[in-house]
Amino acid sequence: MVWMKLLGVFLMGAGFLLTFRMNKHLLCLFVGLEMMSLGLLFITHSLLTNSFWLILLILCLAVCEASVCLALLVSVMRLRGDDLMSSLLSDGR
Repeated sequence: MVWMKLLGVFLMGAGFLLTFRMNKHLLCLFVGLEMMSLGLLFITHSLLTNSFWLILLILCLAVCEASVCLALLVSVMRLRGDDLMSSLLSDGR
């Protein structure tokens, strides 16, 4: 159980660093968010082994987050042609 806590903390930290550093691509941002949700799932599982409903809730939220991020990525790719953050900040005219 200790290794799951350490893995969860590592995933949360790596996801936090990947999310909040200057990213060029939206895909890197979304991968960081998914790493943070997976780390939260590991930490929750190791701390609350009897709360199965909470683990399912976090897993459900992670799946919903992944689907929303994928939809945003596809819409940005269709609108701008790439997933660069600089293309979102520019006006495009």
